[in-house]
Amino acid sequence: MPDTPVEESLFSIIHCYHQYAACRGEVETLSLEELKALLMDNVPRFMENLGRKEPYYIAELFRAADKNKDNQICFDEFLYILGKLVKDYHLQYHRQLCAHYSAQHNLY
Repeated sequence: MPDTPVEESLFSIIHCYHQYAACRGEVETLSLEELKALLMDNVPRFMENLGRKEPYYIAELFRAADKNKDNQICFDEFLYILGKLVKDYHLQYHRQLCAHYSAQHNLY
């Protein structure tokens, strides 16, 4: 049975993480530079639409996710980052839906 689109997406996320983690240094973790490259190479519109492409935002996201303060992002910490980005994008999605609905019904 072929993978579902969600299964394919999850595999792609795992593969992407390991592809960037293996670039330099530790092969199971991401440095700040590797995280920046991963996000800007793979989700540039996502980051831009959220207004999150500025280096200070990615550095702050890295700091917040690095729970053990080893200056590396392990896969569990990476999941925190993904969750934060998806949550932010989900909120933006709802704002756009609300704006579209309001425009269609002359609410503003």
